[in-house]
Amino acid sequence: MAQPIFTISGLRGIIGKDLTPELACRVAAGFGRFVGSGKVALGRDCRSSGDMLFHAVTAGLVSAGCEVLDCGICPTPTIPVLVQEEKLSGGIEITASHNPPEWNGLKFVSADAAFLNDEQLAGLKRVLRQKQLAARSWGRLGKVTVRDDAIDIHIRRILHSDLFHNRLRRKLKIGIDACNGAASLAAQRMAQELGSLPFALFCSLHEHGGFPRRPEPTADHLADLADFVRKKGLDLGVAFDPDGDRFSCVDEAGAPLGEEASVMLAADFVLGRVLGPVVVNLSTTRGIDDVAARHGVQVVRSRVGEAAVVAKMKETGAVVGGEGNGGVIIPAINTSRDGLVALAVLVQAISDSNKPLSVLARELPHYLMLKDKVQTAGRAWPRLSGGLARAFAGAAQDKTDGIKLNGKDWWLHVRMSNTEPIVRLIAEARTETEARRLIRRAKRVLTADKRG
Repeated sequence: MAQPIFTISGLRGIIGKDLTPELACRVAAGFGRFVGSGKVALGRDCRSSGDMLFHAVTAGLVSAGCEVLDCGICPTPTIPVLVQEEKLSGGIEITASHNPPEWNGLKFVSADAAFLNDEQLAGLKRVLRQKQLAARSWGRLGKVTVRDDAIDIHIRRILHSDLFHNRLRRKLKIGIDACNGAASLAAQRMAQELGSLPFALFCSLHEHGGFPRRPEPTADHLADLADFVRKKGLDLGVAFDPDGDRFSCVDEAGAPLGEEASVMLAADFVLGRVLGPVVVNLSTTRGIDDVAARHGVQVVRSRVGEAAVVAKMKETGAVVGGEGNGGVIIPAINTSRDGLVALAVLVQAISDSNKPLSVLARELPHYLMLKDKVQTAGRAWPRLSGGLARAFAGAAQDKTDGIKLNGKDWWLHVRMSNTEPIVRLIAEARTETEARRLIRRAKRVLTADKRG
């Protein structure tokens, strides 16, 4: 069997190839031992393999003496909310996030309601290196308790935030594309609770075996949502990835803002109400620096990965942040990227400003970002990094996570993915021509290394 990917982004692999129910059961049993038994929240997204893994993970947790709180299908960010609200020992969401449908995985939440950091992940792996994980005897096994209120608790926590107490000026009509994933019902309920009218596009929990569009909610994947908004005459459309932690939107004319806009909109909204540091990862748009400068606050950058961002937020006392992939984090509400939080921010921002989304979008800083990837084919990162450093010798270099090369009006970030066997390339510049030139130049370096 091939090896799954096991990083701070969780355990992830292709079903039947490098992720099996046997492995999921063992890892869950190890996690149960790692968190000291107790109560563990368990949810999943809508992948066809989700039900199989749900039973395997449940078995592993019960064998370790845990009480499993069965949250059923729910967004990933629902799990840390429940862990925090009820002071649980931990949580697991069964999902492969934005990966294709043949993938699945496990995301692990610690008792502090955050995804495992580097130290905690190392501790879990030490437990799993034991040849045998001692199971509890029949009288000391855990149990399963169904919790059908997990999403209600999540929505209530958002609505109780001081950020969302203003009444809406009018009912916004919102198209919702949840990729037939875990946010399908939750997003509609969130919109209703905010006083808006949801119009469902891809919000079915019964479409197994695939997704109705590419799972990442990037601008080029939202053509159906754009058409839906225009044909229905809606005020905006919102899109999620399959587990509901990434969020992006289209305006009233069906024009996609791009996922980088989500964290800029959130930062501008929050900083207009409470000042404090902003934390984003190294791959997030430079536009966030411009937004923070409007409010006179600092931007701190972390390694890529939700756990790394959250750790840096705790360290700096950040009030808002996230990742440019559509991941919005407001730690006073949730220590996780949260698509429902992003939806609430957007609805409140449109209402408070009394401006359509297209106007809010025009007020954001504008840069051109391009993303690409290259298969690793087993090549060593030091060689790749060294070649890039030489090719861009005139740029400032940051090796916190892969290598980020900073120019006056551009940057290029190249790093090994946490979730796929690829090298990711992200370039941002003032023009598309310049961004494409940066990507082509970097790919030539990586391709030359492959030939060598």
